[in-house]
Amino acid sequence: MLKVKTFVVNPFEMNCYIYYDDAAHEGIILDPAVYNREEQSEIEDFVTSNNIKISNIFNTHGHIDHVLGNKWAKEFFKVPIFIHEKDSSLLSEAPEHGEMFGLQIEDVPKPDKLFSKDELVDLGFCKMKIIHTPGHTPGGICLIDEQNRIIFSGDTIFKESIGRVDLPGGDLDTLLNSINQKLLILPDDCIIYPGHMDSTTIGDEKRDNPFLNGEIV
Repeated sequence: MLKVKTFVVNPFEMNCYIYYDDAAHEGIILDPAVYNREEQSEIEDFVTSNNIKISNIFNTHGHIDHVLGNKWAKEFFKVPIFIHEKDSSLLSEAPEHGEMFGLQIEDVPKPDKLFSKDELVDLGFCKMKIIHTPGHTPGGICLIDEQNRIIFSGDTIFKESIGRVDLPGGDLDTLLNSINQKLLILPDDCIIYPGHMDSTTIGDEKRDNPFLNGEIV
C-alpha cells in the first residue's frame, strides 16, 4: 500500500514528504528541507523504523525553504537529487538567500539530474509523472502519481490559495496557466499535497480556490 508521510520542517513550516510503499519498503523524499538535528533525526528514525529504502530526492523548486536540507539528505540517503534545470541556479545561491532570513545554510550539493521537459519516471513502486509548472519559480514542478490520484504540488497551488509570485522569477499569469492547463484537467478526487499548509483535492480547489473560481480577478 502506498502511503504519504508528512514532516513540517524549518522556520518556514514547509511540508517535507516521504512517499512510500510499505509492502515493498521503497520510497522517495520530496523537499527534504530540514533545518536542525531534531528534524533530521525524526526523518531518519521514521525511515529506519519502517525499513524504507529511499531511491531519490526531489526538489519541487529551488527556494531556500525547500532545499536547505539537501546536503543532509544527500549524505544520509546517498541517492541522487532531482530538480528542474530552470531552478538549478537557485541551489548555489542558497547560503546567500539563507543569510537574508538570518539562517546559516551550508552549501547545497549540485543536483544529479535536471528535468527539462515533462516526463514519466519509473520509481519501481510507482510511476511518477513530472510536470513543469512555472509561475512561482521558473523551474517549479509537480509530481503526479496518476494511478493512485496523488499530486505533490510544491508551491504551485495550496488549499484555497496559490504560490506567491512577488519573488524573482515569479509571474501570476504563468502560474495560473500552469494550474489551469496542467492540474485542473486532472480528476477531481486527486489529492494535492502542497509545500505548505493542509492537503486538498482538485475538486475542492475548483470550487473553493478564489484565484481559480473567479472570485479574485
